[in-house]
Amino acid sequence: MGRRRGFGSRLLAGLALASMSICLVLLHQLSQDGRGAIGGATNEAVERRQRHSHRYLLMAAAGSGSLPAAAIESKRPSAAKETARNEVDDGNQSTSAAVDRRLPRLLIIGVRKGGTRALLEMLNLHRDIAMVPVEVHFFDKFDNYQRGLDWYRSQMPLSSDAQLTVEKSPSYYVTPEVPERVYAMNPHVQLVLIVRDPVTRLLSDFAQIEASRAAQNLPNRRFQDVALLPNGEVNTQNRALHVSLYAKFLSRWLHVFPRRQLHIVDGDRLIRDPWPELQKVERFLGLEHLIRRDQFYFNATKGFFCLTGTPADVGNDNLTAADEHHNHYHHKCLAGSKGRRHPQVPDEVISVLRQFFAPHNRKFFAMVGQDFDWPEQ
Repeated sequence: MGRRRGFGSRLLAGLALASMSICLVLLHQLSQDGRGAIGGATNEAVERRQRHSHRYLLMAAAGSGSLPAAAIESKRPSAAKETARNEVDDGNQSTSAAVDRRLPRLLIIGVRKGGTRALLEMLNLHRDIAMVPVEVHFFDKFDNYQRGLDWYRSQMPLSSDAQLTVEKSPSYYVTPEVPERVYAMNPHVQLVLIVRDPVTRLLSDFAQIEASRAAQNLPNRRFQDVALLPNGEVNTQNRALHVSLYAKFLSRWLHVFPRRQLHIVDGDRLIRDPWPELQKVERFLGLEHLIRRDQFYFNATKGFFCLTGTPADVGNDNLTAADEHHNHYHHKCLAGSKGRRHPQVPDEVISVLRQFFAPHNRKFFAMVGQDFDWPEQ
């Protein structure tokens, strides 16, 4: 009987290892399909097949009593987390003080040239916000997405359990695959979208594109020659114009996420007076109201608000060294690439664009239940 059981165990282990080998071959083939298939399966279909193959691989590995090295590695506590736990003083501190790299619970999903960087830097004044300083582009770039959530987590800053990790990549909003990919990571993630008057946003986008062209020694262009066709009609083939069609992309997000998980920031108001808009974001996130009006000042030279670096817990004698460092970090203005001067454009060109955007804006207002009062003439 004992010999039969031993033989049966060895047979099951052999079958499991064989299954793992087959899945690895399939995964390699699928990754090749995802890179080069033309006219065949879409990236989304390939990714679905990959996800199922990954699940089967893990199931087979579990059945054999072993896991792939990457899966084993993901189960090990990080060195930072182990260090933080070792520094806890015999239970006198809460275990929530342990720091680790955590997946974001808040994403600023767009829009490009809507004020995403300013919003992120201002939110980072709050002690319960852990900001990712760069745009990771995990969900919108297939090569990054293929690296998996462990890689994405490795790009995050160290944070405590009490902090919200925040990442922003404006192209998330306009990339078709992103909503479902984000949902797969965390169906309860909170989303923030910042929008501006679509014509103003388009002018800002044009200014950035032209600055990039100038750096490549390409000739200057007039805004009206790019935004309008020779017959005076709006150039709907202009890619930058499509980013200002907010309703077009919002429908994808609301098909996946409930409206209550999405907060809309008025980017024009954020520029004129940041504090009220930040209070709304704090309320949406369920954060204590710690960001104050006196933490901002208007820089007349740059033409927008900068951060004073005033401690958020002014009058608090119990600030930790981490709090002091956090507050000191914020004495700053945005980089010179922000707040570029917009091109001078004839009034009739602005009027044509406003009339074009008007019906799209009204649709967006209805979808979000908020009227931004953007001009229609």
